[in-house]
Amino acid sequence: MAGKTRINWVSHPALSAAHAAYLVATRVRCNDQKTEQALVRPVTEVNNRLFTAAVDASQFWQQYLQQILSDVSMEQACGFALLSAGANEMQVEQTTKAIVNQLGDARLAFNNRYPKLAEQLDLRARPLRERWDTYGPGLLNQVGKQIWGDSPPEEWWVPGVTALMVQPMRGGDGGCDASSSRLWLEAMLTDVDQRVPEVLRVAWLVTSMAIDNYARETSGDLRLMLPWSLVSVPLVLSAGKELELVRSDQLPIREAMKVWHFGDEGVAETVSRWWADQADSMDPMPARLKRLDQMLPERVTPVHVDDEV
Repeated sequence: MAGKTRINWVSHPALSAAHAAYLVATRVRCNDQKTEQALVRPVTEVNNRLFTAAVDASQFWQQYLQQILSDVSMEQACGFALLSAGANEMQVEQTTKAIVNQLGDARLAFNNRYPKLAEQLDLRARPLRERWDTYGPGLLNQVGKQIWGDSPPEEWWVPGVTALMVQPMRGGDGGCDASSSRLWLEAMLTDVDQRVPEVLRVAWLVTSMAIDNYARETSGDLRLMLPWSLVSVPLVLSAGKELELVRSDQLPIREAMKVWHFGDEGVAETVSRWWADQADSMDPMPARLKRLDQMLPERVTPVHVDDEV
């Protein structure tokens, strides 16, 4: 079953530029200070225009990136993001023109920093692609067995996934969109944390898409959406341990959630405790998920993999 999942690896300079602009706009710490400095002026002007138009800047950037992830043009992505973020419909066209100019300046500044980015990304992504070819099918097979035993649903795994490679700005990052079967990754040459190899990030994102699709189609209890998403982390780490990619006695759940920018320390602690408590349980996964839900603090909302592109 896992062998049917195929990943098409694509270098994506446009998403690289948008991702960098997003990080600067939302004041996320970047490892590349020269790129950050080059983008500050146009990105700040975008944010100022959003403020003037009474638009939720955070929502704008998230929606803008989601559109670029789907290969929508900059102008279309900007217009859609403005409407999604609460812009006045009568002013969207005018605001879009102004913001697109600044977004274009930001993309130009980024491209000047990396004039041969497509070729560089292809070279940077090669080690991860090769490692996925070696370990990927086995990782997904182990994840499937943990959830379903020997009887997984026929269409559990997404048959075809497009992986968009972007220029590293955070020293490791990634996300996915289950609806379009796309994920994106910073093209890291080496593992960010030796305890959590980057190939496990790929397995986690593919697993997250499978869980998201399944939970939305079958779960009558929307509260289980959160536990489903959280359990993806220990499932992938446990699969990695089976393949000797994770060598510690205790699963590095806290470390993985930090490296994958998923949830806070409190949530990571709860997931770690739940995993240890149910290690020997023979109950079906939905029953175990309900126990995790009961352990979580009220209104927990971890950063989801498709919230940050």
